Amino acid sequence: MKSHLVIGLLFWLTQLSAQPVLQDYIKTGLQNNLALQQKQNNYEMSLQQLKQARGLFYPSVSVNARYTVSEGGRVIEFPVGDLLNPVYMTLNQLTSSNQFPVLENQEIAFLRPTEHETKLRLVQPLFNTDIYYNARIKREQTVTEQINIEQYKRELVAEIKKAYYNLCMSQNVLTMLNSTRSLLLENIRINKSLFENNKVTRDVLLRSETELHKFDQQLNNAHKNAELAGAYFNFLLNRPLKDSITVEDPGEWVAPSGMVSDFIDMAGKNREEIKNLEQYRKISDMAVNMNRAARLPDILVVADYGFQGEKYRFNKNQDYLQASAVLTWDLFAGLQNKSKIKQSLIASDQVDKQLEEVRSRISLQVISAFEDMRTSETGFEAAKEQLATASEGFRIVNKKYSEGQASLIEYMDARNTLTQAEENLIISKYTCLSKKADFDNIIAVDIPENNN
Repeated sequence: MKSHLVIGLLFWLTQLSAQPVLQDYIKTGLQNNLALQQKQNNYEMSLQQLKQARGLFYPSVSVNARYTVSEGGRVIEFPVGDLLNPVYMTLNQLTSSNQFPVLENQEIAFLRPTEHETKLRLVQPLFNTDIYYNARIKREQTVTEQINIEQYKRELVAEIKKAYYNLCMSQNVLTMLNSTRSLLLENIRINKSLFENNKVTRDVLLRSETELHKFDQQLNNAHKNAELAGAYFNFLLNRPLKDSITVEDPGEWVAPSGMVSDFIDMAGKNREEIKNLEQYRKISDMAVNMNRAARLPDILVVADYGFQGEKYRFNKNQDYLQASAVLTWDLFAGLQNKSKIKQSLIASDQVDKQLEEVRSRISLQVISAFEDMRTSETGFEAAKEQLATASEGFRIVNKKYSEGQASLIEYMDARNTLTQAEENLIISKYTCLSKKADFDNIIAVDIPENNN
């Protein structure tokens, strides 16, 4: 099995090196495609989100300033007069003096008329499971975005290849029809000369001209198809739709050798859909662990350094320093966390089922694409045989027609058969190449290099 895969891979590498023009266009498409650029932007955003998640491990420092003006509110009554005046009166009598004054009871407002507090606060998480698992989940999501880019690149490469082959097919059909038209013009010229020399009747000339008009309709359709194929190819490359395109003959096509089971294994290892679902499985498992770890406490350290007072003054009489270790432990939250754990487990089970379904679907795609490729190869070989017999038949009829031994109807029929055979061979050849591009895409063997 390994030998078959090695042979197949060598063939792919050989075919790639034989199409430098197409490879240059693929590079241009990967650089310019707008949809791919959007996915790359999504990847850059996920990287920034990962940086944010990792930043939660570091301490946060903030400045908080408060200036308050108050009036009214609660009052604390302090009966200092009732407590000390009797004592002072006794002392005055004993000393025969007024040395000790009479004191009034005091009322102290709970809110000071003016107050400010300006402080620098540092918060450092010491133990927080949400921060830990959130960073891991963001990292896996970043990998997922990268996989999405690779998947789109693979699909874009296949689409560019098929668009290029369709353009080559349209151009080759157009070239072939233009060449055939010259034969029709030559036939009209000969019949016109024969008619003018009374060798044939006028209906022969009219039949030749009718065939030309009918053929011109086919030629116009071929020209339209070539224009549309070129516009779509430039669209994929994000270029002006009328830009010129270099059309290069890809050469002979040979189907890769190997067993279907080998290609199914290759697709299972390479396809980004499976890798993505495996990433989602990791994320689901992390979500389960994060919700289970929510029953643990969170511990952080808070340190404040600032100034307090009735006026804005920053000196040693108003500064203060305070540090705290804070523990938060949710002992009961209405069974919400238990429900979150069940949801995460259900999500994990869904991903497992999706993985099984995707693997089966990819296997079916490989089998279908492999058989389509084989069928197109058989059709290509039959088209070559058909062209060989049609060419020989036209040669014989053309010789007989030039000698006056075959009718115009026989000549036109042989010519139409030859034209159809030539067109069928061109279509069959590029159909094979398109089927090969589909097959490469399905088994993900032609993975472009990462340009990020």
